[in-house]
Amino acid sequence: MYNIIPDPEKLIYSKKTNKITLFYFFKFSDSKINSKKIKQIFKEHDIKCLHWFNCQYTLIGGDDFWTSASIVEFKSKEHIKRIFDKKISNNKIKALQVFNLNPKLPPKIILFIIKLFRPLGILFDILLKNSINSSKLNKLSSKILPTKKQHQRFFNDQRKDKAYMINLLQSFKTAKYKNNKTTISGREAYYEKYGKVAFRSVILTGGNFTYAGRIIGTTLIEYNTPSDTSGNWEAIGIMEYSRPKKLYSLEKMPGYKNALIDRNAGLKRTVNIFSTK
Repeated sequence: MYNIIPDPEKLIYSKKTNKITLFYFFKFSDSKINSKKIKQIFKEHDIKCLHWFNCQYTLIGGDDFWTSASIVEFKSKEHIKRIFDKKISNNKIKALQVFNLNPKLPPKIILFIIKLFRPLGILFDILLKNSINSSKLNKLSSKILPTKKQHQRFFNDQRKDKAYMINLLQSFKTAKYKNNKTTISGREAYYEKYGKVAFRSVILTGGNFTYAGRIIGTTLIEYNTPSDTSGNWEAIGIMEYSRPKKLYSLEKMPGYKNALIDRNAGLKRTVNIFSTK
């Protein structure tokens, strides 16, 4: 029986807020039934569940593994300590991974302004053709791209419901541009250069921002975790798409193809999990 609340002594507390935000990955024996039980546990202990995701499959990374993911909020250090001491567990949890997050939320005015240009994004989406060549994927050994099999499964997904892409992110210390002339950090290349363009592009295609946060300190809990998500990560980003295949519309948005150079140079590894709510 494993305590699903991390040891408060392992947390790095923010001076700006008393609230504590945690990201959970769960693997359940029966996802539907046990998701409800964990949600009820959170509710009973006054833990605010900001988001709950049903993990469908891995788009980038190792084999499919996690069944659910959640972002929760505790009121204070005293709040999490009080619940930790109760030793809450559930024997239906087959694997568990927990991160401490520092939320990085964009200003609402920025979201509002970008959404004003959505008609332009829709027009680009209609008029332009995709140029993704999946035949090359199986020839690449990459930690930031799907395999050909993963791509084909996603390509064949005909669902019309909203899709949520959960991204675990780790950048290079120094960006690895092919020309070796640009000397900036991997963080700047990925988050500042690529990230801003990708964020804008998702909104233009009709998607939305869901959540982003820097991971504080080391991973708090690792219980039966798979090799592709285990260990320490830098950040988590989650974006909403109006339907799964809208992911392919990103390359049609202004500046996105060029920004892929910064993505490739800055991002060391990632895991991308296609999820629903």
